[in-house]
Amino acid sequence: MSDTDRSEALQGDLLALLAQVDADPTGAMTFERYIWQAKQAVRQWLTCLSEHQGPLFVVCEHAEDLVLVYGDHFRFLQMKTRDRGSWSALAMSDRGLDALVRSYAAARDAGIHELATFELWLEGPISDAADTGAFVDNPATASKTVRDKLVGHGLNPGWLDDFLSRLVIHPDQPTRAHIDAKVVWELSAIWPALSRPELDMTYERLLTAATAAQSTAVSPATIQLHLATARPGISRLLPGPDEPSGVAIDPIRAQILSHAMLVALTPPLPGESVDQLLARMSQGSASSLLELKMMAAGARTQTIRLAQELRADMEVQRQLLLASRENGEADLELLGIRILRVADATARRIALTAASNPAAVARPAEAIAADLLSRPAELGQCDRKSIFGGDGQLIYGYLCHLSDLCKFRWHAT
Repeated sequence: MSDTDRSEALQGDLLALLAQVDADPTGAMTFERYIWQAKQAVRQWLTCLSEHQGPLFVVCEHAEDLVLVYGDHFRFLQMKTRDRGSWSALAMSDRGLDALVRSYAAARDAGIHELATFELWLEGPISDAADTGAFVDNPATASKTVRDKLVGHGLNPGWLDDFLSRLVIHPDQPTRAHIDAKVVWELSAIWPALSRPELDMTYERLLTAATAAQSTAVSPATIQLHLATARPGISRLLPGPDEPSGVAIDPIRAQILSHAMLVALTPPLPGESVDQLLARMSQGSASSLLELKMMAAGARTQTIRLAQELRADMEVQRQLLLASRENGEADLELLGIRILRVADATARRIALTAASNPAAVARPAEAIAADLLSRPAELGQCDRKSIFGGDGQLIYGYLCHLSDLCKFRWHAT
């Protein structure tokens, strides 16, 4: 297939995917109507941009399943939401591990289970029970009850140990209420020069494609066989219908989120440093919005770590304040107004130095942090009610808390 033919085929794939959603009158392009699993699919699809550690492409099995296809291995992901409470090991067994057992059995039938991991991605936290924590850290420690449930879901008892050795659990995934903010900030960390409308537009395009790919999914039991058959010809550029492995790929082509399609829907990458963020996203990173914002605005690792430490120190004092002061929340709100004024003024002043200090403008978070931390007494003056005893470092920690609430972006707005 020539480069021209490939380009035309890619354009056809994109138009077909977009037409599937446009044809649905209920598929208005608003974030609220996209399911949580599709948003997680977008996050994993973005990791295909990594030149070093990312997958070649993503396959949507059906609403809750994804397959990340690499050159030498596969990752079968099951995405699960929870309306209330936390996840216990038994709850995972009933909702999530049952589907992974089916994926594992299908992978064994296709002869690719030794090249695969089987991963459970969970919205929200796990329970405090010791057995659940141990199970998440090391699934091989599964209790007899969990093992019996896995067998009850159809897992051959002789395969138990191998399945558990390949099982990976990623709890604390962003909730349905917060995942949009998470994805937008991850996009802003990858493309820091984009405006918010441009980020939103990029997100909508990716969600449209991911939702369309999910809506065309075939039976999950067949995915493994298609991938196993196509594996000799799998690469970042999908094989065409007339190429080796193309026949095996064709039945699932409409549910593949490819690297070429991703590149066509997103701006060029700004630099190699993005690889680190993409790798963390691929592994279920639980980065806070504070970290993503500072990273997007050019903060170094040490600066982000200090911000996290000071925020943690502040949080202890904030909780004590709320428990002991009748007007604690009101006092904190007033402090927030003052510190945001100082931070915004600092960000604007640094932005105005573009001609004389281009390095500071290129890394605004680094410059803002250094400026504020060098003036602890001035930060202390914001604390009129002596909430934090005028401690400038704790007040800086409170600014970091406000940043995590989307009230400060670490650059001039």
